[in-house]
Amino acid sequence: MPTALDAPKATGRPRDPKLDRSILAATLDLLASDGYDGLTIEGVAARAGVGKASVYRRFPGKEELVVEAVASLSEPPERVAGAGVRDELVALLEAVRRKSDSSLAGKIFPRLLGASAENPALMARYREQVLEPRRRRFHEVLRRGIAEGTIRPDVEVDHATDLLVGPMAYRNLIRTDPPPGPDLAARIVDDVLVALAPSKDPA
Repeated sequence: MPTALDAPKATGRPRDPKLDRSILAATLDLLASDGYDGLTIEGVAARAGVGKASVYRRFPGKEELVVEAVASLSEPPERVAGAGVRDELVALLEAVRRKSDSSLAGKIFPRLLGASAENPALMARYREQVLEPRRRRFHEVLRRGIAEGTIRPDVEVDHATDLLVGPMAYRNLIRTDPPPGPDLAARIVDDVLVALAPSKDPA
């Protein structure tokens, strides 16, 4: 799905990718220190060393800027040709863990969740632009598992995605001691796939 950084400018000089990165980095720093409510376009511009106009040329408002900045923390894993369903699910779930593994992300996400209660449009935009595309990747792999017969045909893929992502989100955001390690994604996937597997015929 195109993002604000992908949108072409109709006129003027080409955008400077280094400036884009500076603005997003400044936004992440201020989100971590001041939270969503404390972040301002003026503050971002000052931290990035640019004028407010440079920020507004790229992002029409604070919501768009914050969503783009948070989305920049990590990217979904590349598709690996020939990878099995289990390995693809592990890679997708490990990307979720890595997204929240840094100290910066660990400070930002709780603040973003808190802000969403008072700013429902913020979370709606984040779900649409960031979460839903990633959930669709899980859906694609789960449907492949159904087609290949490793997952029951009656499994509802959206619910199955919750079963996979929910434990990782809980460990990342709530039960953070000890921090989740790189083996957690494989453990969650293996446990969930047992529950989703077709029933064996009685002997």
